[in-house]
Amino acid sequence: MAEPRETIVVGAGVIGAACALQLQRDGHQVRLIDRDPPGAGTSSGNAGSISTGSVVPVALPGMLRQVPGWLLDPQGPLSVRWAYLPKALPWLLQWIRASKTERAESYAAALARLTLNAVEDWTSILEAEQRERLIHQKGQLLVSRTQEAGKTELFAQALRDANGVASETVDEDALRQLEPGLSRDFKRGLFIPDSGHTTNPQALTEALVALLQAAGGQFTRAEVLEVDQSGGQAQAVVTAGGRFPAAKVVVATGAFSLDLARPLGDRVPLDTERGYHAMALKPELALNRPTSDMDRKFFATSMEEGLRVAGTVEIAGTKAPPDYSRARRLLRQAKEMLPDLDTSEHRFWMGYRPSLPDSLPVIDRARNVQNVWYAFGHGHLGLTMAPATAQQIVRMLRAPGGVWTTMTFASIASDRLTQIRALQRRQERKEHEPGQGGRHHGRGQRHGGGGRSPAGRRWFPGGHSFILREG
Repeated sequence: MAEPRETIVVGAGVIGAACALQLQRDGHQVRLIDRDPPGAGTSSGNAGSISTGSVVPVALPGMLRQVPGWLLDPQGPLSVRWAYLPKALPWLLQWIRASKTERAESYAAALARLTLNAVEDWTSILEAEQRERLIHQKGQLLVSRTQEAGKTELFAQALRDANGVASETVDEDALRQLEPGLSRDFKRGLFIPDSGHTTNPQALTEALVALLQAAGGQFTRAEVLEVDQSGGQAQAVVTAGGRFPAAKVVVATGAFSLDLARPLGDRVPLDTERGYHAMALKPELALNRPTSDMDRKFFATSMEEGLRVAGTVEIAGTKAPPDYSRARRLLRQAKEMLPDLDTSEHRFWMGYRPSLPDSLPVIDRARNVQNVWYAFGHGHLGLTMAPATAQQIVRMLRAPGGVWTTMTFASIASDRLTQIRALQRRQERKEHEPGQGGRHHGRGQRHGGGGRSPAGRRWFPGGHSFILREG
């Protein structure tokens, strides 16, 4: 008798757990596999924000000019391990290209499709008990010490307005009403009322897995070694503890997804933006909502275990040891943001954000293996995008041929890897042309809510310079 063949989701972070649950509810017999407990990796350490307003890609026009200052500033939001720079350089060059105005507008429109209904998506995937405990909708507050917004901030706000994100400018007095504990150094802010947050990100992922198991799905702790395939079909997922025959496979292993995707023939410009957090365990104050210091690029959120300060970007890959001096800086900056914060008892954490240069995830079917799908590369927004990603994966597995091509997710769906590969071939041809030489080319004004999109912009980033390099 043939062994039963399951739909296997590899990776029990928030993306994989959401995909597994929704596939089980859609009629698949699902097995979720991970070496670690559910949500124990990068999904556990984020700032907890369910960011309805996060349509702004990481790379923006004018940001390149700020990078040298960030790198030289010991309090800055960005650092690069110089030993890792040769490996990171192709990704960084693509990130620079992604900062061009037209590209940023196109990426923002794509991000909107995964984020604008994020809180609603979370409330629909959970049951009442989990919603009541874990999901809170009190908005999100961005604060600044400056009197006026600079060019990059104004461009980011234009992207929010163009993509229907409701927001309100906040003056100094209104800041104190929203968050009385804020330092008087902050002069203004932006309130995004439709955003939400969780006070326990790991418990949120654990809740998804508990719902999966209650619906008849299974969770197996095992280290996944490879997806065994032949004849263009995945046959099984091979783990250190055994072999699991597979009818379909979803790879959702975050920053480590290339370990499974590369042997299947797919190359993706995925790298990791290492992020840190510091948790004040007895903070002696609480924030009402996630609050971001726009100048220093971090979030502070009150959690069940204390007050978490999360942020910074370190480019160093997945193998270098943590540099907890970055977490100590976050703790000092949190004290400056919240003068009454007690930081005497604290702990530090580091995790790996799986990021592509354009800030968009890969939600697609493998090019050479017809029953393998990918759901990874969500960068800073895995928690926000998890339910919408799961909806997309369900639709793709349902569709004839495993590809779902309606325009709702056209920018990140069925042609994502095909387009990346075509652009790689195009660039390789250019490099071999004569003369190319291998060159790499009070609450105040209310904004948004109108659902506008930039005229003439395509959602899919076709023609943009994804130049893929491995090694």
